[in-house]
Amino acid sequence: MKFSLPGMLASLISLSLSITFLFWNPYTNAAVGEDTILIVTVMLILPACLGVLAACRKSRPLMAIALIWSLPYSLYLSLAAIPSIFNGFALVLLLYLAALLLTIKKRSSPRKQG
Repeated sequence: MKFSLPGMLASLISLSLSITFLFWNPYTNAAVGEDTILIVTVMLILPACLGVLAACRKSRPLMAIALIWSLPYSLYLSLAAIPSIFNGFALVLLLYLAALLLTIKKRSSPRKQG
């Protein structure tokens, strides 16, 4: 099965960073509140799941939705504290963008007829 490698990597990295943020955060010992779990799930985990689907289907609209949906919180977490392992969310955004651009480029290039 062919899939978008940058899109799949972005989604898997986002999922792992989100789970780390929620349950194994190395920067705090405080328990995570239910509201934080809900926000991270809706704003980071669900777009990452959509990104997996978009990568498997090589779907340009779904990848764009995953990128736009996760942009605000990924950008915030990647810039909130430097250096931090959560700066990896910037990589996630770049990989989503690369996956989107590669999908657009491949679809717009003329196909050889043979």
